[in-house]
Amino acid sequence: MTLVTAERLSLKFNHQTILEDVSFAIKTGDRIGLVGKNGCGKTTLFEIISGRMELENGKVHRSKKCSIDYIEQETSGYGDLTLFEYVASARDDLAEMRKEITGLEHELQFHPHDRDRLDRLGELQNKFELEGGFNFENDVHTILHGLGFEKHRFPDRLKNFSGGERNRAGLAKALAGKGNLLLLDEPTNHLDIESTQWLEEYLRETERSFVVVSHDRMFLSATVDKIWELRHARLEFYTGGLDNYLKERQARRDQHEHLYRHQQEEIKRLEEFVRRHMAGQKTRQAQSRLKYLGRIKRLAKPKGEGSTVKIGMQSSGRSYALVLSVKEAGLGYGDTAVVDSLTLDVYRGEKVGIIGRNGSGKSTFLKTLIGELTPVRGEIRLGHQVDVAYFDQELSDLDPESTVLDSMWEMEPMAAIGRIRSYLARFGFSGEDPFKLVASLSGGEKTKLSLARLLYHPANLIIFDEPTNHLDMDSRERLEEALLEYDGSCLIVSHDRYFLDRVVDRIVYLNDGKATIYNGNYAYFKEKTETSVETTKPKEPKSKDDYLAFKEKSRQRGRHKKKLQKTKEQIEELETELKKVQQELENEISPEDWEELNRATNQKSEIENELLNLYALLEELEGIDFD
Repeated sequence: MTLVTAERLSLKFNHQTILEDVSFAIKTGDRIGLVGKNGCGKTTLFEIISGRMELENGKVHRSKKCSIDYIEQETSGYGDLTLFEYVASARDDLAEMRKEITGLEHELQFHPHDRDRLDRLGELQNKFELEGGFNFENDVHTILHGLGFEKHRFPDRLKNFSGGERNRAGLAKALAGKGNLLLLDEPTNHLDIESTQWLEEYLRETERSFVVVSHDRMFLSATVDKIWELRHARLEFYTGGLDNYLKERQARRDQHEHLYRHQQEEIKRLEEFVRRHMAGQKTRQAQSRLKYLGRIKRLAKPKGEGSTVKIGMQSSGRSYALVLSVKEAGLGYGDTAVVDSLTLDVYRGEKVGIIGRNGSGKSTFLKTLIGELTPVRGEIRLGHQVDVAYFDQELSDLDPESTVLDSMWEMEPMAAIGRIRSYLARFGFSGEDPFKLVASLSGGEKTKLSLARLLYHPANLIIFDEPTNHLDMDSRERLEEALLEYDGSCLIVSHDRYFLDRVVDRIVYLNDGKATIYNGNYAYFKEKTETSVETTKPKEPKSKDDYLAFKEKSRQRGRHKKKLQKTKEQIEELETELKKVQQELENEISPEDWEELNRATNQKSEIENELLNLYALLEELEGIDFD
């Protein structure tokens, strides 16, 4: 059965063509992976399929028997619902039936022989059973547990969850629905490896059709048997799964380039013959060839991939051999250690992967390394001449109201615009892209901008927290290649198994409050553990209120640290500018040039006043204690 058909869809936005004459059909049993470069319009296509966006050009037809479950992007309206209530709301029909059944049962206590009520109750109970009502609560429990939620969190209000957790809750609600078509937009971004494997198994066993946007190569290999690639505003269709797609895509492009080149050579040869013989003895042949040229259906010139990411990573210089030493460290908050007795030495040039279930302490480990948290016990020490850079998966360094160019310019305000734009082009921001607002970028484009900022200044120890989230396949490959060439050290939290296989030398597995080290990549870790990683509960905080208070304090500490750093940078910039103006007043401006002297004097006064305000702010910030 055909669930959805689309005919000749076209869409332009801000002079950019998103879709051009796109047609497709989704049928019962389809397992489709939708891929394409960051910002090409994959999420927009989902909005069109689900009916949330209407088009002026083209038609979308949904079968009467088609019911779509789509992850909700905005959950703020559900904040007062518990996690379990929110996910269960995917089946409001069951809730209504249960409510009516309960009401009828109560009424029958007083009217036990009412035939109409008895018939209605029997009808409802039969329908409730057929619709899976008696098993639905267990189904919700299974889904929530599979996606990494502990049972003690089920009664928590949705508003108390982090952004990543709410995204997982949205995925759980979509899976709990009764629709026969699932639209999943990057569902693995906030899942750990164990939950990703659970979702793979769920999708392999489900009878529902689904279209999934993902760039996780192992996940796509395990779940889909068709690939749709959105490229240059058109859809290209491939069957046979991810491996076949990668091979056939290259073969198609090679063939198209070959045919185009051959046709151009033939056209050039014919045009040359016409030019030489139109006025000579072979006029008739020349006219015949000219008519033939007019009938040729010309092949489109092969399109390149546009702005290709070319990530370059520079080390700030050789550190001592021992880059990082962790000795019997307890990591957590207050007196509670999420990870205990962690001992780890990282040496120059090593790439170390950190894996574990959500809540096992991965982010706690990274925040302790960068100084946002203090070890509960033990010692963490950086080696000599180690310069640290940190990639935050929340992308908190980006200002949504800033342009791409201004966001990048913050890294070196005195740099020439040409240098900044050239650097941005290496990360795929060319043409008018640098003038876009950060808020308008896709998730992958924001990740690339944050990576560009991170890598602008060289460092010899880079700490990554989920660097591949939202990145398309090509960008992931460029990042992998850059990391393989980088001669510095890295600590990388990631759930991308393919990425870990290519990049890391060692795995630190956090589980049940302990750390186990495996001297190899993810494939080695999987081989040594033989079965899938154990699903264990992270240690619970002393109380939910303590946990929430700690999370809020961590956020405040992070914001305070960024504001402190920004204030110091502004002071440094203004002091440099003040020296320049002072130099002008003393050596460069003629004493007779009163206009220039007045301008420079006023400028000096403004800078000095601004510096006084910044120094006052710095004193205030340095006096704040979060302990």
